[in-house]
Amino acid sequence: MLDIGCGWGTLARYASTNYGAYVIGVTLGRNQTAWGNAGLRADGIPEEQSKVICMDYRDIPKTTFSKIACLEMAEHVGVRHFSSFLKQVYNLLDDDGVFVLQLSGFRKPWQYEDLVWGLFMNKYVFPGADASTPLGFYIDKAEGAGFEIKSVDTIGIHYSATMWRWYRNWLGNRSKVEEKYGKRWFRIWEYFLASATIASRQGTATCYQITLVKNLNSTQRTGGIQTQFAPSGALAVGGGVSLKKA
Repeated sequence: MLDIGCGWGTLARYASTNYGAYVIGVTLGRNQTAWGNAGLRADGIPEEQSKVICMDYRDIPKTTFSKIACLEMAEHVGVRHFSSFLKQVYNLLDDDGVFVLQLSGFRKPWQYEDLVWGLFMNKYVFPGADASTPLGFYIDKAEGAGFEIKSVDTIGIHYSATMWRWYRNWLGNRSKVEEKYGKRWFRIWEYFLASATIASRQGTATCYQITLVKNLNSTQRTGGIQTQFAPSGALAVGGGVSLKKA
């Protein structure tokens, strides 16, 4: 599995430890690389199985993977480069592989507070990360790159709960943050985390988990499907009422 923008390597660590996965994580953070690899080794995962590499995603060697994940990184690619990013992932994926893409998004019928929220993030938190858009943009670009949409889950309410925990952790470490980065930096992120908790709860922002496969005639589409029964067969196995007329 390839994890693009793996951060601290927690997905690589979880998949390796619990499922025996072979994972390569890619991040730009040197500290994240060191921490992620240390965590893998601490869990007894050898480097030949899984590792985190400090690398720009555009420099990933031209090989293929059966599974690719990209969680909350693609927004930082930017709108202008989003299509080329997806095409690169397409070429890195096996023909029967699966690509899971998690992105933040905004509602299409926007309100003025949504605009203010987006401008604040672009200026103070994620400069240049302009690819947080309504769902339709992601779907159009993914299909344009040759992918088929297998499923879409909207997980904004779960993201709100996550942001709330980050917010509480941030407040609990106020003295440490201010000592190292100053009060202004603490206040910016305090506002961001608090606002993100509310925004994801009220619909200003949300989060999507999009499962993609290649749109080829030969693509194996039955993977992940729990049953291949027709409705009548499923009801019969489950002890339900038959659909046939009496």
